[in-house]
Amino acid sequence: MSSDGLISTLKKRFAPQRILQPGTREYSDAVFIGNLNYRMTMPAAVVQARSVQEVQEVVAIARQSGTRLTVKNGGHSYMGYCLNEGGVVLDMSLMNDCSIDTAAMTVTIQGGAIWKTVYKALLEQNDQYIIIGGQCPYVGASGFTLGGGLSPFSRSYGLGCDNLLSMTVVTAGSEVVTVSRDDEDEARRDLFWALTGGGGGNFGVTVSMTCKIHKLSDEDGNVVCGDLTWKLPQQQELFQAAMDAFNSKECPKELTVDALWTHGKRKQFTGGMTVIYNGGMAKARDALAPYLALGPCKIALEERKWVDWVEHSEGWDTRSQVYHHHASFIFAEGAITREVTAKIYQLVSEAAGLLGITGSNDKDTAKCHVLWDHIGGETARVAAEDTAFFWRQGHYVTTIKLQWTDVSKREQVMEFIAKCKAELLPHAIQQKAAYLNYIDGTVLDWQEAYYGANYPRLQRAKTTWDPTDFFWNMQSVKPLDGGVGGGAQVIHEELPVPSPKEILASAGLQQVRKWWNVYAPRVTPESLGTLDSEGQAIERDCEIRNSILAGGVNGYH
Repeated sequence: MSSDGLISTLKKRFAPQRILQPGTREYSDAVFIGNLNYRMTMPAAVVQARSVQEVQEVVAIARQSGTRLTVKNGGHSYMGYCLNEGGVVLDMSLMNDCSIDTAAMTVTIQGGAIWKTVYKALLEQNDQYIIIGGQCPYVGASGFTLGGGLSPFSRSYGLGCDNLLSMTVVTAGSEVVTVSRDDEDEARRDLFWALTGGGGGNFGVTVSMTCKIHKLSDEDGNVVCGDLTWKLPQQQELFQAAMDAFNSKECPKELTVDALWTHGKRKQFTGGMTVIYNGGMAKARDALAPYLALGPCKIALEERKWVDWVEHSEGWDTRSQVYHHHASFIFAEGAITREVTAKIYQLVSEAAGLLGITGSNDKDTAKCHVLWDHIGGETARVAAEDTAFFWRQGHYVTTIKLQWTDVSKREQVMEFIAKCKAELLPHAIQQKAAYLNYIDGTVLDWQEAYYGANYPRLQRAKTTWDPTDFFWNMQSVKPLDGGVGGGAQVIHEELPVPSPKEILASAGLQQVRKWWNVYAPRVTPESLGTLDSEGQAIERDCEIRNSILAGGVNGYH
């Protein structure tokens, strides 16, 4: 079906104001993503669904017309997989309600809700309760959970997917199915299992889910959060001693310590620990005593309500003017050795010159950091095969983020990404483990890196529920027969570490390079200019898209 025919069909079934087309402010707002590498991806239409029935209709129209369909919730896919070129994007943002049942200690969330909405509803009920959600309040709740769901409270209460009780999805056949762990039907049990860490965009459209809520440890519902910071290289030995102490002892499950290597103002290199403690200040200081004794130049710890801490987390601003890329690695307990920290220090130092990091450290300037999300505790109590999230022996979900503003640097960044992977993969679990929610198109053998030995079972679920591979992206689970790249996947106990040259020659990286070469030059910080408001940013986005459309340029995403 032609683009015009598709739009005509959609307008017969939906209110015209909810069928958004390129060249309008509403469309630019709906398709916004923060990464300039993929921002100018151009779907033919965005449909804003208000009900489960409307989701069913959109899926049916796309399937019957042979139109590519992707689903957008929070829009935080690092690879922009929520968008597509020339197809339809199903925008779930109008389906954003949630309801709290304090008697059952559950929350039911619609498929388009972001965590900010859920946290507000939970706070209105009781500020002593917590749900395992995203640190950034603007992340979509369903996408977070589908990809596993790492939270600063996961050490206390498990991953997001561990707290999932049921999920309702619209399948590729437009069927509405509610599944749970104890479903009597085996196929439905398998689908529920696949949704506990198997990722979004694979098995259907999530329209609602029900999850556990928990009571915080402190009787007043307070937590301790803040930062410990060391200047590098001035306090290198002290920070290394803190890393040694952290790596050699098991933390209480109430304590989460995320480590961060980055540059601050005046290009000051720092090493830090971002702390969340599920309890009061006295117990938090006891747990942190080994690190407090090692002379951090800054100690900023505060006891507060957990929701106050969440409000300090930032989303992707509509005025974002940067290109960025993330690569992730999952390390086991005890893996943060001096060899690893030395490599991290060297890589972040090298990135400063490569990216052109300045002393201002403003939000829309070049940056590089290495961060780990600290898990373990309750997340390690679940067997690898009990959910689709396989890496249960993981304690540190590490990501290196590269952010730049000069579009001409993209090839240098590609080469540096390959170097980072070659340096850090030897220390990852099975020399391959990566985190699905930090999705990265340059991952080699992504089936094994994201899913480990669970990938064949995911393929079987895909074959049952989406045998024609209707829901797909470059790194989506493939059915066993047919589809894009279908066929049984052989899983290896451990993968050899590739060289930078092998990484650069890989099919995934070549595809990402192709996308960057097409999309990155379409929008630059210079073409965006000074943006004083979100409204101005949307208006400028609309102008750039109209210019692209006038030129008849095609994309590939």
